[in-house]
Amino acid sequence: MKRNDWQHLLLGLTLAWPLYAMADYKVLIGIDPADETNKKSLSFGSVPTQSLISTLGAPVVLKQTSDLTDVMRATRTQENDMLIGPPHVTASAISHQYQLLARQKINSEFVLIARKDIGSLNQLAGKRLYLTQQDSVRAYVAKGLLDEAGLSLKSMKSVTYGKTSGAGLLALSANIADVTIAAKAEAEVWMKANPQVAVVLKATPELPSGLALMVKKSMPDAEKKKVLRWLSGPDAEAAGLGKMVTTSSADETQYAYIAALGILTPKVISGVATVGSAEVQKLAASGAVLVDTRSVKEYDQEHIKGAIHAPYVEKSLKDREFDSSLDDYSAVTKLGKDKALVFYCNGPECWKSYKASIVAKATGVSKIYWYRGGMPDWRENKLPSETKN
Repeated sequence: MKRNDWQHLLLGLTLAWPLYAMADYKVLIGIDPADETNKKSLSFGSVPTQSLISTLGAPVVLKQTSDLTDVMRATRTQENDMLIGPPHVTASAISHQYQLLARQKINSEFVLIARKDIGSLNQLAGKRLYLTQQDSVRAYVAKGLLDEAGLSLKSMKSVTYGKTSGAGLLALSANIADVTIAAKAEAEVWMKANPQVAVVLKATPELPSGLALMVKKSMPDAEKKKVLRWLSGPDAEAAGLGKMVTTSSADETQYAYIAALGILTPKVISGVATVGSAEVQKLAASGAVLVDTRSVKEYDQEHIKGAIHAPYVEKSLKDREFDSSLDDYSAVTKLGKDKALVFYCNGPECWKSYKASIVAKATGVSKIYWYRGGMPDWRENKLPSETKN
């Protein structure tokens, strides 16, 4: 290599050093698989990513995914500095120490629409339900509306998951489904073209339906202003985020309604004591075993100090009447029956510790405690945690 080349390389490394000496700035983008508009328009290529790096003055690690199960998990672990996602992701993030900065000003009403021979919600039990992909916003809202009516997925005859709500409307007309969820506007167009086929059973208020951007509440105000400045620039528009606007308290109220629709675990388990963080500390001090049921990644990243790991892949429904035969609870059943066990996971929205507590009770464990608040509550109370060495 020539001397001038070495000089240029050294100069480049010198200029880059302050950037790469800083911690990575983690950005997670979740795309709803049923959201055709944002699937097609959102594109974080090299130019938008580089401009975000320049704006923040720090390296950016960016991940884009349609796996909304993983994105919802990430809203609770706070492992990302910035999140971009659909309404239910936004609602979850706001309740877990993220601040809403901006959103696409797109609103929709959603409706449960059923074949015309079904006259009310109380006639839905035992019917065939079509939903968009699991953890899509439409599926999330549908389960919330059913839960409000005292129904669950388990109460349906069958549940079919597809890619688009349009396919659910077609399934109604072909009599291969009895009820589905759709945006009110698309349902009205379809009902006009297909009269006397279906009726609307229940509708939501007008809700945000586009993407929103959240940052950790702990982010310095100067950094938040940088993000907002970047959002107003041409590179954010090129990435498909150019129509985002800053948010107000009214927006947060709408997201609070979405959060209320969330399928939360029951507050109590028959025969199992529900405990808070103070009780967990006392139980640990007296020799109880703290059992983390989350994924390997989550446990390794952060767990309650002294907790052991008993993970399992969750395949059963997030429902009171879950089918335990669909999950592998071997890590739970190997814990023994003579110890006091405290199960936890990612808070009220996480069903893993709820299910593990019920399975442990069924196998004969006599001293079971359920820490429903889990890792988010422990973290917010600034209690001792650790990472896997």
